[in-house]
Amino acid sequence: MLEIAVCDDDIADLECAVNMLHKIFTGQKIAYHIEKFMSANQMLENISRIDIGILDISMEELNGIKLGRKLKEKFPDVKLVYITSYEEYCMQVINEVHAFSFLCKPLEYDKLELQILELLNQLPDAIVEKNFYKVT
Repeated sequence: MLEIAVCDDDIADLECAVNMLHKIFTGQKIAYHIEKFMSANQMLENISRIDIGILDISMEELNGIKLGRKLKEKFPDVKLVYITSYEEYCMQVINEVHAFSFLCKPLEYDKLELQILELLNQLPDAIVEKNFYKVT
């Protein structure tokens, strides 16, 4: 089962991303589980496995770039997608954190779907269980 974690300190943006992800994974008939977090520290404390991380960059206590570094240390194979209003961070997250992609807010469904589908093609088949899905 694909483990996805979404972290954004803005509840509206968090819910928007989670709803879009549910639609994408359900449409692809992929077994998945989504955890949502409003703080980077909460995410780090509670996550035991992650395949895909969807992260905001600008967060109060620990920004998404530092969170991405910590996730990569703990889970080297995690694929990170950054969502932010600050385009100037694009090169930093790609070069320093080796992010899979970078999307600007407001999040657009078509762009997120395209990135997620490309990302899924890079994951091992054992992780991406097709023809089954679980919404949580």
